[in-house]
Amino acid sequence: MATIVPAILETTKDGFNDQLSRIVKLPGVERVQVDFGDGQFVESRTLGVTDMDVLTPTIHFEAHLMAEAPMDFLDYQICGFKTIIVHYEAYATETDLLKALKTIKEQGLEAGLALKPETNVQVLQKFANDVKTFLILSVHPGFQGAEFLPQTYERIAQLRKLCPNAIIEADGGLNEINIKQTVGAGADLLVVGSALVKSANINDSFQKLQELV
Repeated sequence: MATIVPAILETTKDGFNDQLSRIVKLPGVERVQVDFGDGQFVESRTLGVTDMDVLTPTIHFEAHLMAEAPMDFLDYQICGFKTIIVHYEAYATETDLLKALKTIKEQGLEAGLALKPETNVQVLQKFANDVKTFLILSVHPGFQGAEFLPQTYERIAQLRKLCPNAIIEADGGLNEINIKQTVGAGADLLVVGSALVKSANINDSFQKLQELV
């Protein structure tokens, strides 16, 4: 069964803690994504990992690094993240990317690889032996509230054919209108930001999305 993954993108510690306190109380929540932007790879600059308190170990936290060529992941491990997702486009060469993925795994963390909407999903096939989780961005990255890109369905379906055993994560603009079709295309993990954190009742919205998938 597909899993709803609430997402947090915040610029301040107070804002982050406020969102986190709401999300961790959701009944049945298993996994939470935290977005990190460096102001270079994406325009937005978010709260840094060193400004965060240690995360609860009862939830699987993943860090989505929208940053230029990250190579040091120790602070994320110390904070309590279990998965680190880096971007294919963030590295000058695939050799550099493979080095980053190796470093993540050497630190006892799971490695994930993300792709912007403009990049052909075929590039991920060569990393199938190095990474088990691929994140397909269904929006242009950097801000919550962006509109879901309909070509995402085809991109997920294509990746599922190329990498049948991969865990495919869809991220951005997901809501009650498009989430069921996204699952049908082949997504396993569904990252939801605005449809939860900006809803009038986050518990009701989370339950409705769970019912849909």
